[in-house]
Amino acid sequence: MPTRLLFCTLFGVLLLLNACGSDNEWDTSKTPYEPGYNADPNSKLVRFLSPQSTINGGNLYTSGDYVLEEEKDEGLHVISYQDPAHPKKLAFISIPGFRAAAIKGDYLYVSNYDDLVTIRLNSFNNLQETNRISKAWHLNDYPPFTGVLFICADSTKGTIVSWKLSEDLTGTSAKCRR
Repeated sequence: MPTRLLFCTLFGVLLLLNACGSDNEWDTSKTPYEPGYNADPNSKLVRFLSPQSTINGGNLYTSGDYVLEEEKDEGLHVISYQDPAHPKKLAFISIPGFRAAAIKGDYLYVSNYDDLVTIRLNSFNNLQETNRISKAWHLNDYPPFTGVLFICADSTKGTIVSWKLSEDLTGTSAKCRR
């Protein structure tokens, strides 16, 4: 019994010592990431355009005789399946910062960066944005990578739309890490 207690105590002490890392362990010679911002309010405009080619398609959503096909980060293709043998693209809903969509009844709910936009689906020939909740959720203020240094996000500069390697190759401007 005393041996087991001694082993558990030593193991606990080793875990605690391992947790006491130093800030100097991060390699600041690596190029850090920096956020790309967009402060232009027009960049959040949802636009209804003529049909577009699908380049990076994703999930499908249905509403009556229509299918909405995701275009990753860009928006939704509106496709008519009234004649299943001859589907026809009717329009493209351009949604900058698009990540997800849901349909409930006659309404389409989409993400537009950090906003939630509601579009009434009463007529696919006359789509209109009916509501917008600004900053409906928090966008990550860190890059999608781990084990990296990065320049801390500054929400006063706009919405973070990308992460790129910094031009500051020394990493001295990077005060954040993940």
